[in-house]
Amino acid sequence: MEFKTWAIIGGGNGGQTMAAHLSLLGQKVRLYDVSQDTVDAINAKGGIKLTHALTGFGKLEFASTDIARVMEGADNIIVVLPSIYHDSIAKKMIPYLQDGQVVMLHPEASCGAVAFRNNMKKMGSSADIILGAACTLLYSTRIVSPGEVYVYGVKNEVSISALPACDNAKLESAICNVMPWFHIVDSVVVTSLMNTNAMMHPAPMLLNTSRIEAEPPQDFQYYLEGITPSIGRFIETMDKERIAIAKEFGYKLRTIKEDYLSMYSCGDIDMPLYQIVRNNPGYVGMKCAKTLRTRYVLEDIPYSLVPIQALGRIAGIKTPCIDSIIAIGEAMLAGELDKGRTSEVLGIADMSKEDLTRFIMLKK
Repeated sequence: MEFKTWAIIGGGNGGQTMAAHLSLLGQKVRLYDVSQDTVDAINAKGGIKLTHALTGFGKLEFASTDIARVMEGADNIIVVLPSIYHDSIAKKMIPYLQDGQVVMLHPEASCGAVAFRNNMKKMGSSADIILGAACTLLYSTRIVSPGEVYVYGVKNEVSISALPACDNAKLESAICNVMPWFHIVDSVVVTSLMNTNAMMHPAPMLLNTSRIEAEPPQDFQYYLEGITPSIGRFIETMDKERIAIAKEFGYKLRTIKEDYLSMYSCGDIDMPLYQIVRNNPGYVGMKCAKTLRTRYVLEDIPYSLVPIQALGRIAGIKTPCIDSIIAIGEAMLAGELDKGRTSEVLGIADMSKEDLTRFIMLKK
């Protein structure tokens, strides 16, 4: 294994976990976070302790609130932040990018890499980097205190791809050789459309509004009670739109039901989605939030559904279910939802399907 210097951007649950995990794998790691308290606590301890699914103490080179210092000389830079912060962190990072660095959004939500490239273009950056994106976070994890993390689990496999896809071999060499849990897929269109949070989060939240906003709010289990037979049918219909977009770009993706059966072995393909979800013992006790103002809505609509809608329009695929959830969310949370990753924000508004495919696959 080749030993590199890794910069982790973000000191939250996922960022601290990944920093310590990479250190335990023998890599040199430093971490950036905006919180001076977090940085001071990690530096005082000399690293981060992981417990449960991953165990050990991962020593760090240092943690800092100075992003330039953290990025300087790093071989691989991994952004481990909620997608609502990707635009602002990209603008902080771009002036300090160096030729040859690998940057990966972990995860990207949908079209995060496209947005990052567009920010580089708008800021006039000519840095020759390898840019990658992951479809989801590798870990299920929670911070106990700064510098100590409880890891509930590690996924067996997480898909990643480069933008453009002609850099996939370089991304694989940089990331997968050290962290074999990541595997390469064809393009960032695939990683963007593999984002099943877009299917499982916004619709159930909005369609359970009367329970969430009852006085007092109703106490119910998000998956086991919130995804009713009718809501499950709606999600399955919306999921067909996601699959159709992928097909139009030339990719075959698993349906939401196939994903669940692959991950959890909780039924069979002939069962309706709501029943498959209810068969998953891992969802027992997972309560619904008592407000719509959670990442399931504030993040997953503008940074997942909106870019999927944009891909659909470029592909010529109608998305009435996706459109309806975006419209309902915007109406219910008037002024509170970010504009999100529209085709204009992504810089792809004037592209045909063929133009976008060329952009995704090849460097210009």
